[in-house]
Amino acid sequence: MLGRLGRDAGSLLGVEITANAIRMLQVRRHRGRCQVTGWACQALAAPGGGAQLAQALVQAHRRCATAQRKVALALPASQVICKLCQLPQGSHAQDIETLLLGQADQLFPFPIDDLALDFQVVGASRCDPGLVDVVVAGCRQSQLEPLEALFGEAGLELVAMEVDSFALRRALLAEDAAGWALVQLEADKLVLHLWAQSLLPTRQQLPLGAASCWVDELARLLGAACGQLQGVVLAGDGADTADAQRLTQRLGIACRLAVLPAGLGAAPGMALAYGLAMGGLR
Repeated sequence: MLGRLGRDAGSLLGVEITANAIRMLQVRRHRGRCQVTGWACQALAAPGGGAQLAQALVQAHRRCATAQRKVALALPASQVICKLCQLPQGSHAQDIETLLLGQADQLFPFPIDDLALDFQVVGASRCDPGLVDVVVAGCRQSQLEPLEALFGEAGLELVAMEVDSFALRRALLAEDAAGWALVQLEADKLVLHLWAQSLLPTRQQLPLGAASCWVDELARLLGAACGQLQGVVLAGDGADTADAQRLTQRLGIACRLAVLPAGLGAAPGMALAYGLAMGGLR
């Protein structure tokens, strides 16, 4: 139920649930550009159970002022197995799915009857011109069922799941992703997203304490990769222009704040929700 990485989802609500907020956003295509039609950032009190989250989702949906009830949500890349496969050119979606299901026991370490599978054809393979590169993502269906129940309790329908790294890349990187790092900076954590030439993301997460010097922590995580980067994009509710300037000085490469549509008052914290919503328009 990974939703073709969002491609076929239609105009959905992009939703992100963090430790302290629910972020919800909807976009539409207008004159060839994405335009935000509604958004909400609903604060969460102390961590609570499903009933509290469901009520917060109801409130966020009300504030978003939309009739849309179909939702796209992201799973952390650390909870999804992503593989790069090569398949014959000209294969139709149904043929690709059949081929991948036939290889499922080699690709994923859990039973096929608990498998939620998705794939996206990237383009001609660099290894063999007669093949195409296909990014395959899989997780346990049992991971998704509690999320479906949560949104159902709020009167919403979870119809598409994405990998967070892919949704952020769509929202923030027009450039070659292999040359950039994406950093989500929240009150309680820092998440680093990187891409290798293989097209697959790597994701590293660090908890942040009140006294954490996250700039030094990020420099340590990047290590030798820093010298190969064109720059860093900062997103998340904890990021601001001053952070981007500090990081530029520390790393010696260009660092910028996430650029999102005008009128989005919660930017750059809405970056992931925006990427999820954009996925329904591709």
